[in-house]
Amino acid sequence: CFDTLTIFLTVSPMAKNKANGDLVDRLIEINWNNADPEPGDWIALFDHRPEEGLDDPLETINVTFMDIPTQFLPCHFLGYLKTDYRLDRLPIMTDESRCLGYWIAYIREEAILMKNCISTFPRWMHELRHDNHPVLHAHYDSFQDESVYRQLAHGIRYLDVRVGYYPASPDKFWINHNFYRIHPLADLLRDVKRFVDETHEIVILDFHRFPVGFATGDRHSKLAEFLNSEIGEYATPSSLWPNATPNEIWATGKPIILSYSDPETAQQYRFLWPPLPQEWGDKRTLPELKGFLRTALQRRGGGNQLWAAMAEFTPKPLDIVLRPTQGLRNMAQTVNIPMTFWYQDKSWYTRSNIIATDFFLGNNIIQTSIIANYKGYNCSR
Repeated sequence: CFDTLTIFLTVSPMAKNKANGDLVDRLIEINWNNADPEPGDWIALFDHRPEEGLDDPLETINVTFMDIPTQFLPCHFLGYLKTDYRLDRLPIMTDESRCLGYWIAYIREEAILMKNCISTFPRWMHELRHDNHPVLHAHYDSFQDESVYRQLAHGIRYLDVRVGYYPASPDKFWINHNFYRIHPLADLLRDVKRFVDETHEIVILDFHRFPVGFATGDRHSKLAEFLNSEIGEYATPSSLWPNATPNEIWATGKPIILSYSDPETAQQYRFLWPPLPQEWGDKRTLPELKGFLRTALQRRGGGNQLWAAMAEFTPKPLDIVLRPTQGLRNMAQTVNIPMTFWYQDKSWYTRSNIIATDFFLGNNIIQTSIIANYKGYNCSR
């Protein structure tokens, strides 16, 4: 799948200072791998489909003479360039995959060898439903620049949900990041239901941590009853755990998996699945994170049971308190592109299950997962 030329666009999580002092965010990044360039090869960014004309690119790169960022060395066939072009938040449609205003092309002697775009993938699981895969390649971004609905439309199918309980608030249950509440849980559930109603895609909600207000067991019961009232009719029965295939889930007409990390609570409700294992490395350098993820793949990979590889750096407490966005954005910027290339290795994607990242537009894991699901073990053929 990925041992020949690969090109893709990402969106940097880091803002950039303009000459006038203003900050501009959501800047387009150009990425390529396995280029094997010949003299005169070039890569271009377009605001239209490349086949409509190569004469007016927004950005061009002479691949032959491109300097490779140090984190990608010693490979001479891949590269990266951050541009000054911004991805606007365009309206999202869920009827089909759509490009969002920017295309990339690899060109040799005026011929387009490969093209790609920043795209939504709202129905990718249904488009692959003829392949009865027991493993769901999925993705979640715990820190993001998009609403849950837009994340799902982009192709995310796994949400790592952390809930806080606030009895004095009109909305008792909130989505938290550690001890900070972000928005009501009801808003997330509303987005998920809207998306599933439109697409019938499978979505996994992993209720994995409860950082505030769950000191007593009755809070878990309250949350379970709230989930049942809000989304119970969509919830895949736990009787299908642990080896359900997508087609078996669709056959129930209930495509939302609710995994719950408190085992006692999960056992009491038929619509809650048992805890879903997460592999957290607590790493802050690329070599350490890569080594941890490789070991996790060797230990867990290849089976049918769901598990999540947390492919991101783990921030220190002060990163969240003092630099809640800048520190995490810097870490995501460091991890996202190299991590994408890791998962393009066959020894990785054939053993992967769920891949969780921060700032998902900054990597190409969604498209990588879709391609790997489509071709599977036949990628090298």
